[in-house]
Amino acid sequence: MNSDADAGSPGRAGDLSPARRALLAKWARTGASRESGITVGSQGAPVVLSFVQERQLFLELLDPYTAVNNLATCIRIEGPLDLAALERSANQTVARHEALRTSFNLNQGRAVPQIAPALSLDVVVVSLETHHDREVEALRLAEREAHRPFDLGRPPLLRAKAFRLGAELHVLVIVIHHTIADGWSLGVLLRELFLHYRGESRGVASELPPLPIQYRDFAAWQRDPRHTSLFERQLGYWKEQLGGVLPVLDLPIDRPRGIRQTFRGATHRFRVAGPVLAGLKELARRNDGTLFMALMAGYQALLHRYCRQDDLLVGTPTAGRTRPETQELIGAFINTLVLRTDLSGDPAFVELLRRVRETALASYAHQDLPFERLVAELRPQRVLSRTPVFQVMFIFQNSPLPEVELPGISLRLLTVDRGAAQFDLTLLVSESGGGLDAEFEYNSDLFDRATIERLAGSFQLLLDRVVADPDTRLSALPLMGEAERARLVVELNDTAADYPRALCVHQLFEAQVERTPDAVALLCEGSRLSYRELDRWANQLAAGLRDRGVGLGTPVGVHLERSPALVAALLAVLKAGSAYVPIDSTLPSERVRYILQDAGAAVVLTEGPLDRGGPVESFLVPPLAREAPLAVAAGRPVTPADLAYLIYTSGSTGRPKGVRIPHRALVNLLWSMRQMLDLGPGDALLAVTSVSFDIAALELYLPLITGGTVVLATRAEILDRRRLHAAIAANRVKALQATPSMWRLILQGDWPGDPGLLALSGGEPLTPELAEELLRRVGSLWNLYGPTETTVWSAARRIRPGERPITIGRPIANTQLYILDPHLQPLPVGPTGELVIGGDGVADGYHDLPQLSAERFIPVPSGLPARPGARLFRTGDLARHRPDGTIELLGRLDDQVKLNGFRVEPGEIEAALCRHPSIREAVVVPRQGSGGDKHLVAYMVPDPGTEPSASELREFLRATLPAYLIPAVFVLLESLPLTTAGKVNRRALPAPPVATTDPAFAAPNGPLEERLATTYAEVLGVPRVGIHDNFFDLGGGSIQILEIIVRAHAVGLSLSPQSFFEHQTVAELAASLSHGVPPAVSEAIDNG
Repeated sequence: MNSDADAGSPGRAGDLSPARRALLAKWARTGASRESGITVGSQGAPVVLSFVQERQLFLELLDPYTAVNNLATCIRIEGPLDLAALERSANQTVARHEALRTSFNLNQGRAVPQIAPALSLDVVVVSLETHHDREVEALRLAEREAHRPFDLGRPPLLRAKAFRLGAELHVLVIVIHHTIADGWSLGVLLRELFLHYRGESRGVASELPPLPIQYRDFAAWQRDPRHTSLFERQLGYWKEQLGGVLPVLDLPIDRPRGIRQTFRGATHRFRVAGPVLAGLKELARRNDGTLFMALMAGYQALLHRYCRQDDLLVGTPTAGRTRPETQELIGAFINTLVLRTDLSGDPAFVELLRRVRETALASYAHQDLPFERLVAELRPQRVLSRTPVFQVMFIFQNSPLPEVELPGISLRLLTVDRGAAQFDLTLLVSESGGGLDAEFEYNSDLFDRATIERLAGSFQLLLDRVVADPDTRLSALPLMGEAERARLVVELNDTAADYPRALCVHQLFEAQVERTPDAVALLCEGSRLSYRELDRWANQLAAGLRDRGVGLGTPVGVHLERSPALVAALLAVLKAGSAYVPIDSTLPSERVRYILQDAGAAVVLTEGPLDRGGPVESFLVPPLAREAPLAVAAGRPVTPADLAYLIYTSGSTGRPKGVRIPHRALVNLLWSMRQMLDLGPGDALLAVTSVSFDIAALELYLPLITGGTVVLATRAEILDRRRLHAAIAANRVKALQATPSMWRLILQGDWPGDPGLLALSGGEPLTPELAEELLRRVGSLWNLYGPTETTVWSAARRIRPGERPITIGRPIANTQLYILDPHLQPLPVGPTGELVIGGDGVADGYHDLPQLSAERFIPVPSGLPARPGARLFRTGDLARHRPDGTIELLGRLDDQVKLNGFRVEPGEIEAALCRHPSIREAVVVPRQGSGGDKHLVAYMVPDPGTEPSASELREFLRATLPAYLIPAVFVLLESLPLTTAGKVNRRALPAPPVATTDPAFAAPNGPLEERLATTYAEVLGVPRVGIHDNFFDLGGGSIQILEIIVRAHAVGLSLSPQSFFEHQTVAELAASLSHGVPPAVSEAIDNG
């Protein structure tokens, strides 16, 4: 129970509060069975591994060059220190404890403890007396000692070094391996070391009583089959607590997680002030809890807010010394408890504290079950990239410094960073000097130091609030200070800029006609229109619309091929004071009928017969007439608040929904992009986007309000990349906007690119690989983001070579971007939230869908700046703030994919597949199997003439992705289906082929699979093993892996622990070995 300040240690029970004494009494009644004590075994009996040693050794084998299993303590010693006496004292302690003389024979993968009968420990002395910065150098060298791994086969697994800073000033560092000690052991070791030293300095023997047992006796007792009943009773509780698919904590990391977990780590230390500590103690006391429980509740509240998860698993260590014989032993007794807490319902913090208290008390009552046994029984999904069961830990620890009086000598504990981290994140807290010393130990391959510093700042703010008001709901706990809040909410959104607020789009065009009437406005497959001609044609059509009764705000359908008439028609509708409804000419007739009817269109501009399905008048677009009017007869003036267009997007119900865009929003977009992209007179923009996709508005109008030229690509040109390449060159195109899917098509073939081309990419995520390829062929690249409901684009970022990650940048003019939690409160840098957009680009809502409009177009929440009547749009996109103020998109709320508890990002798998030399494009989607299980299906377009196999692709992905991210099915296609907007149409992907393998049992094929299957069955104790049976599902664990490695080595097969995580079935393991088996080994396997 060292998680509760070592409440179970001798002499401490009398100091406990009544609540703690009751807690300890309950644990004593319901915990370990005390009737069978630990007895001393015979000296000739085999030495066995304890469960803790088994796990620590396995971790060592996974990464033998890490310091993750090193325990280090560093002490500043002021006073006359006798170094020779200190070394003698250390050797007395080594002689007293067998654990300090233990090493491990790892020959051929088998771990066998070996105890040396005698052993000498040297305390190495290093003089730093002449160093200019002695104490800093001593700490640096101490940390280097802490980072240095041990050779587990060479005792002692303990080293000590003393740095002499002066005649009466030393720094002592002691490093010990976790297989022979734990945190409690450090306290025992230091206490005995200084007791022996005191005796040495006085010339008398220390008065330490003989040890009742040694660590080997504890290990033998723990492995004794007679204790199975105790473990079985406690196992039932843990299976109920941790049964089913375990949640995987999705911490907001700074770098992608690799295929293997690394243990490189760093530490960030911070201080919790005395008044906060006092408040936490009082809060715990009032709720019959402990300081440990209050801090655990605070830690879980922090994780809940940062990770958007209600079901949390946090590991915490217990001393594991439930027997009195173990109290004064040095050894690895520590056990791990997993506290699972439900944080759903947005509880008040005090309610969360009660939940944590209940969980902690129940866990203490079942703390004897070794964590290693629990993992073996739970059989969680095993991947090399994460620790099983839980990924974060909380440790409430005591100082290991003993209360031993040494005449003339004062001791002070120093902190050292061991440079390793066993878990993604560990919070360590100790009480000191009236406050709390806290530190986050974190995996430095996943997190930047600045990220952890922000996390610590959030934790301190959170603790301040719960002490001040324990009834605060979790959603209201602050995660950032006022300065950061002001920066993210106000400063980064201070995008106010002038634009012609009193004008509409067609009026901006008319102003440009006045300035450059004879300039080329439109080019399309040999046709050329000047600004004057385009304006007159639009006026002609507008007059015709007026003649048909079309007035202010009347929806008018536009169903035309990609020709000059399309642009004239759109302008005509605006000039008539109406709102156009753009309809791609290739859409199915049923969808066209639905859009026209839903919009309430009275007229549709078209080129021929159209199945309108209702009282909609067709207006056949005539060619430009010689007598076309120079202006449109004035009607009621159109205002910027009036509707410019009504555009239909895919709806979740299967029916498209109309989005109402006012002139104000469109003008703001155009003016903002004009300033950002610096397009002006004579610049040509190639328009390739379907008119049904809102980004077409930028392509068609931006050139027309800046004196540029719209180069309208026909459908035939868009479908033929060679013709598109020719159009870019022939028209000296300055800018081209396309979706990433469209850009991939453009980049195919022998297009050399254009160093003067400004490339705009949006509508889909831009991958780093595509960005790099584009940057090699164009002059500049912009990544654009915006939903239809906020008028085309809301954010933009110019992408530079080598930029990682690809972000959407910052808001465009007069636009605000907020990242909010589920309770619509702003989040700090780092955590993932929903991207919510405000500003002049927000649409007027959905057409005739008041309920959906109310859900998605919301009033500005309290705490955010708002002007009267302003609304925000909830995008449903997940995003987070980067430290530089840019925003990183992280997928969709409604597209979240979870498999076996792991969150899956399809984009990560797609990017990995596209790195295969034969794969041009890839899309990964989750599919439901016939048995209700979810699996991943990869759809790919290979290079012409190539056909990579599924096994080849799996092996390729295994080099960079963890096993749970590798698709179950691979489907090759000639091309990916696209929507009319140029995006990948995931709904149109074909159903994957049905698997024909028998999941029940598959017999081995060939001698290698037979040998492996037989070995698995013998070691796991099961009748038979099929080649597709998962090793861990069959009960495999660390000790079984080590045994199989030994047996494989006996026939010449070289296996590592990593092999079993990367290849979890006999078939996969055999395939990985088949190419590297020497002929002699193959012959031995064939001969059995």
